[in-house]
Amino acid sequence: MIKATSVTIRQATRASIAAVCLAVSVWAPMANAATAQSFQISPPTSNYSANPGATVRGVVKVTNLTDQPISLAVDKQNFAAKGEEGEVELIDNADPLYSLAPWFNVLQPNVDVAARATKEVPYSISIPANAEPGGRYGALVFHTIAARLPVGQSGAAVEQDIVALIFVRINGAANEQLNVTSFQTGTRVNADTFNVKDFFEYGPVDFLARIKNTGTVHEKATGTITIKNMLGIQIAKFPLDEHFVIPGSIRRLHNSWPTGTHKPVLFGHYTATMTANYAGGKTITATTSFTVLPWKILVAVFIILVLIFLIVWRGRKRLSRAARILAGRE
Repeated sequence: MIKATSVTIRQATRASIAAVCLAVSVWAPMANAATAQSFQISPPTSNYSANPGATVRGVVKVTNLTDQPISLAVDKQNFAAKGEEGEVELIDNADPLYSLAPWFNVLQPNVDVAARATKEVPYSISIPANAEPGGRYGALVFHTIAARLPVGQSGAAVEQDIVALIFVRINGAANEQLNVTSFQTGTRVNADTFNVKDFFEYGPVDFLARIKNTGTVHEKATGTITIKNMLGIQIAKFPLDEHFVIPGSIRRLHNSWPTGTHKPVLFGHYTATMTANYAGGKTITATTSFTVLPWKILVAVFIILVLIFLIVWRGRKRLSRAARILAGRE
């Protein structure tokens, strides 16, 4: 059997910090047969708040999507932010200030799930009485245990790792601090590429806000972006993209304007102001400006006007004579 596995964790929901670890497919040439296993978990992320000394209890539901029973091993691990787009990575050497895995207690380290069935996997988190206020981050890793191939058969198996992310806030006087690293306009090419610019021929205009967490607990800024035209008149206001930011990391927030089916014609200089609140009253703000000028249309209109002027100028004598004739002067 050939085994190869990797893990990628992506943004999951708006309501919680983002990250779902999708299974990584392994493909290899087969000799005679291949065994495939597929399952899903719910919820992919969980958020808790608890006091020092408390015990948190939760459940992860595992659903077998195949017509054969599957066996899973359940491990515990820490995770940290990776990049600025909501990805996280599993780590062994986590900062003790943020480590959660040692507090996990998994009642079923091995789980058997019948075909097309769902099974609950309970767990608990025992928080020490002397735990420091702030955020703790851990994960339950569900790993398929490959079934034995019949005697005489060989081949390749597809294995999966799926991760349930757990966020715990230890109540108390934690350091809560977000800062705006940058707030810019441009064009979002894909999930990893944002071309910064402040001059556009037409909309929509993409906004990129980079928020850094310099505190000790995950935070989510909730707010708006306000657009004013060159006269200082507010012409648009829309919700800011929202995601949790893990301590020590930067999170990118993406917005686009205008959106929807009825898009206004943009022309001139604009100012955009981002205002967001977090931690029950703290505020972060940033301002940027951009210009929208449909220069191709303007050039075409200018050329048409020049042509009309030339035609009128060259025919002015004929027009003058025609006017005199109409007036009976000739």
